[in-house]
Amino acid sequence: MSPITASPIADLSSAAASGQRLLHWQIAPYLVQSNHSYLVTLLLHSSLNAKQVFLRAEPDNEEYLLPMTLTSAGAGDWLSYQAELPLNPAEPTTVYCFKVVTEDNQLWLDAAGESPHMPMREQSFKIVVGIAPPAWVPQQVFYQVFVERFNNGDPTCDMAKGAYQVRHQGPVKAKPWGEPIDGDNPNTEFYGGDLVGVKNKLDYLQSLGVTALYLNPVFTSPSVHKYDIEDYENVDLNFGGNQALAALTDDMHQRGMKILLDAVFNHCSDTHPWFNRWGTQDSIGAYQGKHSPYYDYFTFMDPNNPDSEFCWQGSKVIPVLNLGHPELKAYFFDAPGAITRRWMQPPYNVDGWRVDVIHMMGEGPHADNNAKVLGQMRQAIKETNPEGYFLGEHFFENTRWTQGELEDGAMNYYGFALPLRAFLAKQDVNYHPHQLSAEQFDAWLRQTRSRTPYATQLCQLNLLDTHDTARFFTLLNEDEGLMKLAAVLLMTYPGVPCIYYGDETGMVGGNDPYNRACFDWDEAHWNHSLWQHYQQMIALRQQTPALQAGAYHTLYAEGDGFVFARFDAEQCCVIAINRSVDRPLTMALTADFMAALSKAGQWSLLVGEGINKDGVITLPATGFAVWDLS
Repeated sequence: MSPITASPIADLSSAAASGQRLLHWQIAPYLVQSNHSYLVTLLLHSSLNAKQVFLRAEPDNEEYLLPMTLTSAGAGDWLSYQAELPLNPAEPTTVYCFKVVTEDNQLWLDAAGESPHMPMREQSFKIVVGIAPPAWVPQQVFYQVFVERFNNGDPTCDMAKGAYQVRHQGPVKAKPWGEPIDGDNPNTEFYGGDLVGVKNKLDYLQSLGVTALYLNPVFTSPSVHKYDIEDYENVDLNFGGNQALAALTDDMHQRGMKILLDAVFNHCSDTHPWFNRWGTQDSIGAYQGKHSPYYDYFTFMDPNNPDSEFCWQGSKVIPVLNLGHPELKAYFFDAPGAITRRWMQPPYNVDGWRVDVIHMMGEGPHADNNAKVLGQMRQAIKETNPEGYFLGEHFFENTRWTQGELEDGAMNYYGFALPLRAFLAKQDVNYHPHQLSAEQFDAWLRQTRSRTPYATQLCQLNLLDTHDTARFFTLLNEDEGLMKLAAVLLMTYPGVPCIYYGDETGMVGGNDPYNRACFDWDEAHWNHSLWQHYQQMIALRQQTPALQAGAYHTLYAEGDGFVFARFDAEQCCVIAINRSVDRPLTMALTADFMAALSKAGQWSLLVGEGINKDGVITLPATGFAVWDLS
């Protein structure tokens, strides 16, 4: 083992503001791969008076306490210890933590922080060997497009008034762009948004700084939202058909942009030929009885009652598919031309899938053998494109699926959107009152980070809102200052950011369907201050590798104030926010921290209005600042 020398990163990380005496991050130079092991570095504060320092590993599921070697005095009062971490050859995941023995006690460090006792395995640092999420993902800024409401690029493919009946909801309506949504029958109202319209606005998206798109479902469906698919093999003609998707993806790839499609494989429409509830398809669907060739594609609670099919959360219009059926497996995953594979191949070449209600997919009802089904979908994606992005939708805690072997990342509601909602909007996902202090906010974030390998954390899709939630600006009562704080955190916290269409212009809207209004392309109606803020923060992220793939460390979390660092071997950024809407805030990062900063270079303000003087940060009300300490 060769010793490492003190670096600006080590200096900065003497962030005694967090009160930690043991520090480790899963980036170089603190974690460096070498053949069949990793060189692991721990920083230890000399005030701890350590007698023994161990790296705890489980290469064969048994405890090994590996003595660590003091390699340098480090920066300031910090000592650097190293050891070789052996990998677990029996499984992809290797776990480890640290144990420090003093004269009369001990202290442990895992991914959740320090502990006076041996930590739980699920909170250990994790390395997943041989399975890595796509390298391109952390570099992106995603933009979610609800296609029907984004832009009308080809009026010739618009829905005709009364073209068909949407089940019992009545005939479809063709409405002028921007007319208010009718909350009584929102799924029958078509405004004309299409894929040609998305393609026509790529210049706009790039001017904002967007590099990747996530599209809500585009396949043939009777509804506006298209989560009730009746034909997986064709893009809806009202969106421009297959040729429009091919033209869009080709243009995007020529521009260096990426694109995800929405995979709705857990359920289909009751108008799909496989089910054919309404008799509108030329098929003998499962609804017609047991003699249907598709009967076993679904699960009926009462074989003698066709209306007893198992549905997604009881919604009769979207019966759940039995993905244990060999024909469905072949159709979606296994066959060379399976749906998952087909749209990732020419002429479309999409870069991955966002999978709807991924935790509910299974063999039969109740998500039976969920991991097996997801493994089959992952295999189809990676065989078609090893760098394909496999993204899962989870509204709640998702770490069971984000350990590296299944999803590359998840829509990070639980690990970002929900704690941020409680911290800034003071409510939970059910719109109940929920207020968090900065300490509680930091604890929630730390808890979720500790349970996921860091490479996966960097590929979690962070978001403020989506088509399934009220717009965040509305939740904030249109407080521009708080919305800007949210955008700062979206662009700087570990994970890949995703903007819901129109958030950057100040679009408002309550819960579904009012969060799905038409994008207003009249710039006179935009919040230009907010738009420029998004553009500025996106540019900062794209110009700063440390914000894309750097380590994370909380420096201050108290009351309304939250400060953290993102850093790699070359660069360090400090991000600070003040949540208070009516008073400035001063935050001292402690003398030890300032002593380290004196070796890390000068504070250079990149964005915001913060003032730093000898490690004491002052921010105005709803103020923020990002500094470069490189």
